[in-house]
Amino acid sequence: MTDVRGPEAGPLTAVFRQREPLRPPGPPPRVVGLDGRTHTPGEAVPAEHVRLHQAFLGRIIDYLCADAGVRQFVDWGCPVPGTADRVRSVDPDATVVHIAPQGAAGVLVAPDHAPVLPGDGVGSESLLRRLDTGGLVDLDEPVAVLMTRTFCADSPPTGLDALHRLMRGGGYLALTSTAPRVEVERAFAPFRPLEPGVADLAWWPYPDEDVAAEGSGVLAGLGRAPGRGGGTTRWR
Repeated sequence: MTDVRGPEAGPLTAVFRQREPLRPPGPPPRVVGLDGRTHTPGEAVPAEHVRLHQAFLGRIIDYLCADAGVRQFVDWGCPVPGTADRVRSVDPDATVVHIAPQGAAGVLVAPDHAPVLPGDGVGSESLLRRLDTGGLVDLDEPVAVLMTRTFCADSPPTGLDALHRLMRGGGYLALTSTAPRVEVERAFAPFRPLEPGVADLAWWPYPDEDVAAEGSGVLAGLGRAPGRGGGTTRWR
């Protein structure tokens, strides 16, 4: 298991930078802190599970952009809006590509003007090659794949070995699941989960044993693929 706070990609400082301050000493609050945003009167407040998922993705994106130097993101069927906006709020020049369910990509107009391709939410080698050969991503450089549509025990993501193999410059994979912990950890293979491994989506990257608040019941994590020639040396 790779320590996300280790020297290869830098300390995990951006995760809480100006968005989710560390909790003060003493018993943790019963309400899990989200992304620090407020809502104006009359504005629709996202459902709690949407807010928790957006906050998790925000922490992932902050770390990958600011600490790990990732500038390419593939939003592979993420179930909540705003992913590209969050990426570009940290790095306006970052590349974002959306992969939408079959039948939806042709009618989906991304408000952020990011490219949209059809896909079924699992690792398709032909789709990955299309991303590469079409110039949408450069697989000789680090790329982050946010495949966070929550999977259950009987439907783990497939094709991750092809994804890992094609990431010549290295990269990251984010997953979320309601499956038992051991099955979620196994689902990352051949990616190496970063510390603390998988934890509740509401507070990752804190390990579950460090938080007394009630969780969301969804486990989440981030895995890494080291580069294999080309790209930046930070991934080797």
